[in-house]
Amino acid sequence: MNRILLKNALLITPERIIRNDLLIEEKRIAKIDRNIIDNDAQILDCHEYIVFPGLIDEHVHLRQPGMEHKATIESESRACVLGGVTSYLDMPNNSPSCTTMKMINEKKAIAAKDSLANYGFYLGADDKNIDEIANAPVREIAGIKVFMGSSTGSLLVEDEKKLTTIFEKAKTIICLHCEDTKTILDNEKIAKATYGENVPFSMHPVIRNRDCCIKSSALAIEIAKKTGARIHIMHLSTKDEVNMLAEYMYGDVVTRQISAEACIPHLCFSDFDYQRKGAYLKCNPSVKYEIDRRALVNGLEKGIITTVATDHAPHEKAAKEGTYFKCASGLPSVQFSLQSLLELYKQHEITLETIAKVTSTNVAKRFHIKDRGAIKEGYFADLAIVNLSERNTVCEDDIASKCKWSPFTGETFSSKIVHTIVNGELVVKDSKIVSDAKGMALEFDR
Repeated sequence: MNRILLKNALLITPERIIRNDLLIEEKRIAKIDRNIIDNDAQILDCHEYIVFPGLIDEHVHLRQPGMEHKATIESESRACVLGGVTSYLDMPNNSPSCTTMKMINEKKAIAAKDSLANYGFYLGADDKNIDEIANAPVREIAGIKVFMGSSTGSLLVEDEKKLTTIFEKAKTIICLHCEDTKTILDNEKIAKATYGENVPFSMHPVIRNRDCCIKSSALAIEIAKKTGARIHIMHLSTKDEVNMLAEYMYGDVVTRQISAEACIPHLCFSDFDYQRKGAYLKCNPSVKYEIDRRALVNGLEKGIITTVATDHAPHEKAAKEGTYFKCASGLPSVQFSLQSLLELYKQHEITLETIAKVTSTNVAKRFHIKDRGAIKEGYFADLAIVNLSERNTVCEDDIASKCKWSPFTGETFSSKIVHTIVNGELVVKDSKIVSDAKGMALEFDR
């Protein structure tokens, strides 16, 4: 029997921080108590470390199948575990788009063979797969993903009537990309008329502006209220949307009808960063202004925003090196999400307890993920163990993502992920992958 004993661990939970020993037997947390003795267990001395529940990143684009030149489930799951992310929910904009249960099962088969982290997959919505959405087994999918704007391929549903039908037919949570395409296209015309093909990247939050997000999010809320659908608005990027969501923050995370997510790029960067990051900060929705960034962080602390994810979206470097209109949108950040949040903690913007809540506990609750998201006896032993005072600078050789770049390249973090435990297996030890043990399919207890 695989047994690991964490000694003198400072355990971070949404309610409190407590120092205890923690015993893992096989895949689960067997005991949390003072002075546990187990002579057969592998001992991890954690007196200098803090321990989080393993992060559950509800918003990643791992690209496989169809875009393996950008990333694979294997490569990006390595980035996950090195960053303390023990589970992920992968988006459906593959090539072809993942709009059937047959395709979801194909992705699960790849993950079962290749993924070091636990996994779940969204069913994508288009205007032709209403029957798939209506009949999707809710215990087998993360949720339904709807792109209300700014999508590639077939995954774009803008028509209000078609959106209403999807909201009516879906039997589980609907996760939404909210941007208004017409607003974006109108702004692009103005930018082209002004700059030609040499649009500066600092124009990104002007082209994909706050109005395009606010308009689309307001429409999503309106349709949800009309149909009774449960929705989760992904990657909020404006102060206005935070204020809009405040009306719906009451009640348990599990039972809320309307909720929202913030993503790492919008929490850690603002318009000031376009000058130094350029194309490597271009993502959709755009990173906006410092007033928005602060509002998003404040929304997490207040409980208005329930979850944090990355919108991890790797592209090969060549795809990020063109001019504004030829440069792909999307940033890889899953390996550095916990470290970047800990920088916000050290800047006194967010608490450790909130980090544990929004990156793990609330995700498990909102998506009904069974027996994960908490440091609790009987739960799966998914843990991220961190040295809060070891400085390290991100360089290309450190990046596990296949694309080998990150918006955090060159940034110095003041903390380091030391160990990662997935399903009771020590997968990362001393910041290096030491096991090829595969993750599990997440169970959705709905």
